[in-house]
This record gives sequence, C-alpha cells and structure tokens, in this order.
Amino acid sequence: MPHNQPGGGMTMNREAALGVGAGFAVMLLFAGMLVVSRFGATSTLTVYDMAGLRFGVAGLCTLPIILRMRWPRLKLWKMLVIAMTSGAPFALFLFGGMSFAPVAHGGIVTNGAMPVIAAGIGWFVFGNRLGGWRVVGIILIVGGVLATGWEALANGIPGQWRGHLLFLGAAACNATFLTMVRGWGITALQSLVIVNGVNLALYVPLWLLVLPSNLSATPWPEIALQGAYQGIVAAFFASILIAHAARMLGGMRQAAIMSGAPAVAVLIAIPALDEVPSAISVVGVVVVTVGILVALGPGLLAGSASPRTARA
Repeated sequence: MPHNQPGGGMTMNREAALGVGAGFAVMLLFAGMLVVSRFGATSTLTVYDMAGLRFGVAGLCTLPIILRMRWPRLKLWKMLVIAMTSGAPFALFLFGGMSFAPVAHGGIVTNGAMPVIAAGIGWFVFGNRLGGWRVVGIILIVGGVLATGWEALANGIPGQWRGHLLFLGAAACNATFLTMVRGWGITALQSLVIVNGVNLALYVPLWLLVLPSNLSATPWPEIALQGAYQGIVAAFFASILIAHAARMLGGMRQAAIMSGAPAVAVLIAIPALDEVPSAISVVGVVVVTVGILVALGPGLLAGSASPRTARA
C-alpha cells in the first residue's frame, strides 16, 4: 500500500495526523488538569503538596522504565531544562495561580500565552520563521489574554493579578519545554524519564523534608484525586503524548492546539466547581480559540510532519 512506503506523502500525512491526535488528546487532559488543580488549590492541600503528589506518583509509575532503559545521552544542563520546564517549577506556577484566579483565567492566560512564547523561543533559539497565519493567530490570542487581565484589574478583584503572573510563568515553562523537545530531538520516552525521574529524585525529598504541607489534614479522597489525575493522567500519560505531539508538530503548533483547553475547562468547571464565567471571560475564550485555528493555518496535515532532528 502506498502509505506504507518509506518517505511517501501518505506516510507524512499519517505522521502529521497522529501528531494532531496526540496534541488534541493532551489538550483535553490539560483542560481536566486545570479543573482538578483549581479544586486542589482551594482545598486544604498546599501547592507543594499538589506538586509532591504529582511527581511522587508519576515518578513511581516511571521507575520501572527508568530501571530498564538507558539514561538519555544529553548534556546535564539540557536535561535540567527539560526536567524543570515540565516539572516542579511549571506545576508550582500553575497551582499557585489557581489559588488566586478561577479556571477560566488560568486556561486563557496559561494556554493562550504558550504559543506566543513558544513562537518567540523558536525564533530566537532555532531561527524558526513565522508565517502570516501564525502572526494573525498570535495577535488574536494576545487580545484574548489581555481582555482577561483587564477584567481582573478593572473589577479590582484582590489577588487575581498575582494569579495571572503565575500563569504566565507556567506558560513560559511549558512553551520552553515544547520547543526544546523538538529542537533537541528528545523522544517521548526520554522526556518521560527525564521529567519524572529528576523530579522524583530532587523535588519529592525536598517536599517531604522541608516544604510546607497539610497532607495529614486533608481527606483521603482529595489526596487520591490529586495523586491519580496529576500523577498518572497528567504527568505520566500526558507527558508521553505531549512530547510525541511536539516532535510531530513543533512547539508553536502544539502550544496553539493546547490553547483550546480554556473552552473545555470552562465547560467542565461550571458543573464541577460552580464557576460560571463572566461575559469578558467568555469573549476571551472565544477569541483565544479563534486564534488557535488561525495560528494553525491552512494545510496543517500537509505540512506538519516531523522533520528528523538530530539528537543533542
């Protein structure tokens, strides 16, 4: 069959389609994580507890893989960049933001800023060029993010601006991770081992020994929810999917797809958390979502198959 021929156009389209599928799966999982994170951040758990549960569970799930496979041959500084930008710093930025601002704001600011930052990193570090469609999409996404920030400032809601700044930190972390995974040719399995292995070794002991914790005062169902979703769903399965999608599509396009998470997260948060978005938040979600589609541009499947990047 033609699609089985190495280097054939159908094979390229199939790889691109798999990348797009993985990208949208990550987006849906990320939307769920926003809601679960908001629930945890407004419970008795500290943000350090949430990050500890995330990487403690994910690290234990990854441990059999770590023991069986060879450790990735990367320079130490590159390994630390990957481990931190998808590890504890990213999680603490996100969870901290959720303690100040609602799901709608977290989704719009975090996911909306990612493609903008990823585009800047790709241009500055790897010399990637931006086509006209992506520039227009970025402008729309920035407009949606700014509308959300303006709402918090105009209404004088205490602390929400702090949440927005923390969300920008999370966006910068994830955008860096997405771009470097592709630029350095890191596979999904290597990414999983690096992120979960390093954070299990470095962050979890720090959390258990030093960082503030309310774990003993938290009901077991809440602990189980955070451990299962953050550790197994988000940090284990989604980490594999996001690295695969980033290699197939590129960091900027994967970040653009993930900008669709706000709309899904807002819909989930209405029944789950009783968070009804304001009119401006709804406008922000719509504008950011339109920005995604424009940033992806025409001919996504025809032009997004992964180039074979050299290993670092």
